Parts: sequence; structure tokens; C-alpha cells
Amino acid sequence: MSPDNGVHIRRARSEDYDAVMAIGCMYGGRDYLPSLYPKAMSDPDFYPLLAEVKGQVVGFYMNHILDGGLSVMKRAARVHPSFRKMGIMHELSHALDRHAATLRPGLQYLYISATDVIASKVENEYTSVGYEETQRKSIICLDFCIKDLSFSDVKDQVSSVTTLGYDDIKLLLTLEDVLDKFFDSRIIFNNFVGYRCLESNIKHFVDENKEVCVTIASSTKTQDKNTPMAMRDIDMVTFSEWYESEVGLVYVLEIYASEGSSDHSLQAHLWRQVYFIKKLKLCDKGVVKVSYGPNVPEEKVRSYLKEVGISKYSNVSFVDAVLFEKKL
Repeated sequence: MSPDNGVHIRRARSEDYDAVMAIGCMYGGRDYLPSLYPKAMSDPDFYPLLAEVKGQVVGFYMNHILDGGLSVMKRAARVHPSFRKMGIMHELSHALDRHAATLRPGLQYLYISATDVIASKVENEYTSVGYEETQRKSIICLDFCIKDLSFSDVKDQVSSVTTLGYDDIKLLLTLEDVLDKFFDSRIIFNNFVGYRCLESNIKHFVDENKEVCVTIASSTKTQDKNTPMAMRDIDMVTFSEWYESEVGLVYVLEIYASEGSSDHSLQAHLWRQVYFIKKLKLCDKGVVKVSYGPNVPEEKVRSYLKEVGISKYSNVSFVDAVLFEKKL
């Protein structure tokens, strides 16, 4: 379509990659879109749009269908600095709304996420059209260099951390008492994306650049993790994903802890992830982005990461990730 203001909205294509990336550096060089773009072009669960002005790509926004079609989330919004305050983002957003409308009646929820800095500016706009804040998680970002990472006593600590496969996660999602401990709203909020606790979302947790790990309380440590009894004694769950960016490797770690979870579990999860970063051998440096809820003490996170060589603060202005939900 070609509105009167000269903005043309169309479906993004694989060959638009360079033009979309030329819109500008996002998220302080920690942008996930470059690594996600090929999948967004081929996966039918993505609906990517771009905005053009006189043939120049000046904006991008996409819908991501989640929860087996129950939900849609808007992601990766951006407009070229020279074309802001022209209503381009609103046009892209309205076009995505029209796409979402075609998914009714199965579609039940719409999601948008933002940093706390952005959320404070747009909350009134979101709530005026029916969105409500449903999740808020703390975030810390720390820079690292591979050469500075130290692992003298790590192996004994990380042995208590177990990586889950598809069937393990499927079992976990059937245990209501476990979900009550970690995901009382039944939403898993990872890296600014909200997922309902459904089997259809497991593909978003276990992939070539994603994994899920758990620690089990010491009283059942010798039991098979695949039994409901052992699953019920999980005291910490971590979701991780990683991708390359302008600043190097971005390693995202989401920590979900039960009330009263042990410091040993937190230390083991953090050290295991740092050990894994070094094993990846993807970049010489990067950023660790750790997100966590109220049962995880920030000072412990910083302390345990410092012990293995990660202590430098990244240059970010936000401290929280915020999820907004609209029920249809």
C-alpha cells in the first residue's frame, strides 16, 4: 500500500537483509535481529513487515505467532533516525494488527514488551488500547573477554546442573505444582518474549542456540530427573540463548528460582553457563545478560560472576524487562 505520506508498507524478504540492517544500530550493538532474520523470513510463525520511503527501507516490525496460535507478539521494532516522528511505526503497527485480525477466532492474546525506560514512556498509550503489564523482571548486563574467564574450581560445581531435552521439558510443563513454584502466571518471560507454559513452545526453548538447565534439591539429587518426583524437587531453572552481534557474543540467561532455593544452585547455574560460553568458541568477547525474579539476589549474581572473571558493567540504561498483554 502507498499512503499519502509516501510510506510504503510491504512484506520483508530475505534479500532485504542489508537494507533492514542499515536502518541503524539497535540495543547498543546487542541486536538479535541479524541472527534471527533468516528464520523470520522462512518460518510461517513470523510475519515481518518493512516501511519504504522513495525506495529506501526506513522501518521494520514483525509479528511472531506463539503458543500454538493463541498469541501474537510484536517484535524488533525500528525506524531510521532520519524518519522518526513521521508516524511510520504507527503504520507498521496497524499493519501488524490487521495481520493479527486474520488469525481470529483462535488468537486470544496480544503481547508487546519493552525495557523499563521505554515502558515508562508508552505505558499510557498501551493501556489506552487494552494492554496490561503482566511481567517485570530485573536485568543486569556485564561485558566479558574470553581470556579473562577463570575456571579453577568450576567442574565440581557445574556437575549438579542438568540439561533438559524436549521430553524432560514436556514433563515439567505438566506438573502444576512445579509451574506454581516458577511460573505462577503460567508465562515464561525470556529475552523480552512471553511464552505460555505449553508444549507447542518447547521448540523455542531447545534449539541450536538455546537450552534449558535445572538443579534438583539435594534430597533427590540421586533420582532420575525424568521422574515426576525428581521434577517436583527442582529448585532452579535457567533458560539460555546466545547469538553473535556487533559487540561480540550476546549470552542471555533467564533464572527462575523457587522460594528458598540454595546459593549453591545459583552459583552452579551461573558458573556452568560461563563455562559453556568459553566452550562455544564463537567470539573473543561479548555481553552476558542475566534476567531474574524476586527469589534471586542480585548481589549474589554479581559476586558469583565476578569469581569467574565477569564484573564490568555494560553501558545500558535499563534495569527491567516489561511484558504487556492484551486479552482479546
